[in-house]
Amino acid sequence: MYRSPYANNIPNMSNSEVVCLAKNRFTDDETQLAIAKHWYKLGQKYLAENPKITQEAAKVLWDQRGYVLKTKLMSQGTYEVSAEEQTDVYRKYFKGKPNRNYRMMQAFLGRYSWWRDGGTNNTPPELIQEIYEDYTFTDSHSSIYDLKRFVQHDNCPLEVALRIGTMKTPEDHRDWYSTQYENVRREAMLKVAEITKRENSISR
Repeated sequence: MYRSPYANNIPNMSNSEVVCLAKNRFTDDETQLAIAKHWYKLGQKYLAENPKITQEAAKVLWDQRGYVLKTKLMSQGTYEVSAEEQTDVYRKYFKGKPNRNYRMMQAFLGRYSWWRDGGTNNTPPELIQEIYEDYTFTDSHSSIYDLKRFVQHDNCPLEVALRIGTMKTPEDHRDWYSTQYENVRREAMLKVAEITKRENSISR
């Protein structure tokens, strides 16, 4: 039994009522926990996307089987996940599975759009480099889109930024996309300068 009447009545609510509470940033802690433990998967998914999810509710979602809830929590950056846990998730659920690239990119490089930044996360530089080396870039549009996500991550390692900054425009993309590749290279070299400056200041 919970003290919250909402939490106690989660099993009696309609699916839409559960979803509304799962989405609401002001849903109380006990109700979040009740939703996390409830069988309704869509409610759990919306709760995982809630920017105000509690660590207790997030832990319940994280411990469930599969990768969907884990990746939603990671893309939001709302649950404290160790570097070892992140690496385990990547290697168990995503490494060598290109059909899961979309969800993988959201989980480890944060949600992204051309117009604004999305969620943030703390993917370690070593894992970002492993993902970059494993990742298969497809058509020119998605390649540019994904290259920007690597470069713009706060933990982008020097080697990844340097490799993107010195990459050549693919031969079959020397049209409108050539300008886009040039922009990505320019942004990557600015990241190289930023990382180098930061590392030099630390070593002093």
